[in-house]
Amino acid sequence: MGQPDRSPPGRQAAIARIAAIQRAAVDWNVTDVPGALAELDRLAGEFADDRQVRALADATVSALGLVHGSPLLDLGRMRAALANLDDLTEAVPGAAPAVEAALALMPDFLRAAQAHQEGDTGTARALFAALRIRADELPPGDPLGSALADVAPLLDALYAGMEDTEAQIPDPGPDTPDTVRALHLMVRGGLAMRPDDASDPERVEAGLDDLRAVVASLPGHHPYRVMCLTSLGLGLARRWEVGGALADVDEAITVLEEARTLAGDATHPLWSFVNELLTMLLRRRGREPLARQAALEGLRGYAWQVLRQPEPAAARAAAREAVEAAVGIANGCLAHHQPADALRALDAGRGLLLFATTAWRDPYTRLVGAGHRDLADEWRATEHPSPRLRERILAVLTRDSGLLDPPDLAEIRDALRRLAVDALVYLVPATASSPGWAVIAPVEGPARYLPLSLLSIGAGTDVDRYLTALATRDPEATREVGSIDPDILADRLDALCGWAWKAAMGPVVEPYLDAERVPRLVLVPMGDLARVPWQAARAPDGTYLVQRVALSQAASARMLCDSATAERVPTARTGLVLADPDTGDRAGSLRSARLEAYGIHQVFYPGATYVGRRPDGSVSHSGAGTADDVRSWLRADGTPAGSLLHLASHGVMETAPATASSRLLLAGGDLTADELVEVMAGADRRPVGLVVLAACHTGRSIHGYDEAYSLGTMFLAAGARSVLSTQWSVPDGETSLLMYMFHHFLVAERHPPGDALRRAQMWMLDDRRRPPRHMPPALRRMLDDTDPVRVVAWAGFTHWGQ
Repeated sequence: MGQPDRSPPGRQAAIARIAAIQRAAVDWNVTDVPGALAELDRLAGEFADDRQVRALADATVSALGLVHGSPLLDLGRMRAALANLDDLTEAVPGAAPAVEAALALMPDFLRAAQAHQEGDTGTARALFAALRIRADELPPGDPLGSALADVAPLLDALYAGMEDTEAQIPDPGPDTPDTVRALHLMVRGGLAMRPDDASDPERVEAGLDDLRAVVASLPGHHPYRVMCLTSLGLGLARRWEVGGALADVDEAITVLEEARTLAGDATHPLWSFVNELLTMLLRRRGREPLARQAALEGLRGYAWQVLRQPEPAAARAAAREAVEAAVGIANGCLAHHQPADALRALDAGRGLLLFATTAWRDPYTRLVGAGHRDLADEWRATEHPSPRLRERILAVLTRDSGLLDPPDLAEIRDALRRLAVDALVYLVPATASSPGWAVIAPVEGPARYLPLSLLSIGAGTDVDRYLTALATRDPEATREVGSIDPDILADRLDALCGWAWKAAMGPVVEPYLDAERVPRLVLVPMGDLARVPWQAARAPDGTYLVQRVALSQAASARMLCDSATAERVPTARTGLVLADPDTGDRAGSLRSARLEAYGIHQVFYPGATYVGRRPDGSVSHSGAGTADDVRSWLRADGTPAGSLLHLASHGVMETAPATASSRLLLAGGDLTADELVEVMAGADRRPVGLVVLAACHTGRSIHGYDEAYSLGTMFLAAGARSVLSTQWSVPDGETSLLMYMFHHFLVAERHPPGDALRRAQMWMLDDRRRPPRHMPPALRRMLDDTDPVRVVAWAGFTHWGQ
């Protein structure tokens, strides 16, 4: 393959070709959208070091996607164009006036399009109005000016419709391009189907005629045909809702099935909406199996949208939509007594943001492992991967990971057997329109479910306020908790623990309590239920769940299956122990954490590397406990061998959209969840058997509980086999006792991590507890200064993974 021509004539030829595609786009004259996008990506790749050519290509990709409805359009590419406005205006010096005029308008056009895509209709409408005024100054016949004149009435009508004001669309003129004519009819027909207008039979009939006409006018390959079919299907569904004619339902099903066929797969932006509409209509006709199939297929579209987002904010928004849709579909499945399908639906919405965050960390290694070395090499050779290349890579990664196909009951059962677990239990909170649910995948037998009407946390209740204060580092909230009378605080916790048993755990575990051995369950609590310390659910006889059941958590059934099949990594007597690094004025000292970590190091892991501060406050010769200390150990670049990582430090999380992060406060700087995964994703990563996050908030979701994205789950997603993390701001003294006893049961008594944590928690609850002989005197003295029985002392830690 020859080298691209980057000489001045070759550059001008590339610019001319990009400009030609841009002209064709705004003239509604591109019939092969994927081919045009591929050519733009090729040209941008050939001139990857030429900012002006890349800026022009990015702008043209955005324009092409906006005009022709390309499913490959994303805000990242649009913002890339907006970030290079100077390059855009200088990209074609001396070019034809029409091209120069189009380039001059393109920045504002992209801003208007971005505002429209983000739902900021006020800004979009104002920008498009200003563009129309400027377009009137363009030479007669200019393609961009003509395109804006063609779509201006449509935009006016569309925004008027969004604002529920009267919208009039004139008939298109005789010289209007076919695609624009189709758009006129589609928008006019769609506006006639607004709920307020759907009671006017003549208006609805005229709207349906417009929609049928546009469908008839477009060939099967046209980029807008799927959208037009979907609009017609929606219009028929609206008329059925008003008139009740089943013939409308049947026609709508036929139309939408064609739209789904043309859309092809979950990569199409309308895939989820088409399937959701089909689900409703198929249920109306009593075709329940097909309805459930359509509902589950629709979730694949949500998953794909999360994965393809190049920016975190967009991925978070898509993940929230995915979870809401998944819960709604699961409720529908349970209403028809199909818990196995409900499990699939729930899992399709879980862990998406977590996977999307980790999927791009090391795609080269993933692709090579999947047998796609050529695609891996293409990725490595490309400094600025195009949307099309990202799509191809995602197709491989999602297929090989199975993310778009949640595990079925058989795969979940296999994982449960490997982990010696009795059941996986999804806890779904109650809503105003639906009860709460426990959806259970047992190791043997069919899936089952339990309606749980009490399974919700009311905002503003004592329990809610306590949990909120407990899970925050805000000084005011912390003082509020500290100022509560101890008896009142105990009453609140008693109420929480009693509620947790009555609302969920009692009914869920009852079938397992008669077993001769301790039952083992894995929970996936959704929504606000992730705030609850379920291991502290208290039965009427006063015993806590942890005393009767071995409990772990999982981000999703998919991650449980991944953990079960991962090769086990034995916990050696070496590794890295980090203790109370000096964070300056960012956080206070953790004296008990130093005693804990030093004792753990000396007694259980004498060959491990110890970094941070010793019990007397002096800094370890091995390191101050910096982010580089952790990175170096994870990369296995010269540090002693070992598979244990114990971090006793401050943990902080921020939930503001602009600064959302979960991180450890270390000496000289912080280490975020994203950075940890990036380090662990390398091909030379250390196989980590156990990560103990003895720090606050390491198990709390950063972006919302349903997104399953926390410091702890990021370690799991990056390959750690077992993780201990925290749900709230854990107390320094009692945590040190709990952690020491965890390692005692893990190393001295050789129990697996989950069982070791449970035994340590029961030791805390035991009034007759005795410290082991090897417990250092300083930790022994803590038994006299702390109250290990308090729920906050032991219930904040959760086990994940193997």
